Amino acid sequence: MQSEPVTRRFRLRKEVSEEFDLYVKAAQEKTKGADESLVLEAILKNHLKRDKGFRTWLQKQQEV
Repeated sequence: MQSEPVTRRFRLRKEVSEEFDLYVKAAQEKTKGADESLVLEAILKNHLKRDKGFRTWLQKQQEV
């Protein structure tokens, strides 16, 4: 079961935003139906899964 999507507001430096736009465009050429939200979610999931420092921190938080 998937959770409800939430809306977030944040700012990016122009260069990062422009590169993200290109990344979304590349994803759309490869995957039908890809949009900014899906692309960003995939990037974040992948990063959070691989971030060992975050994983260690998260595990300590769950022990409390």
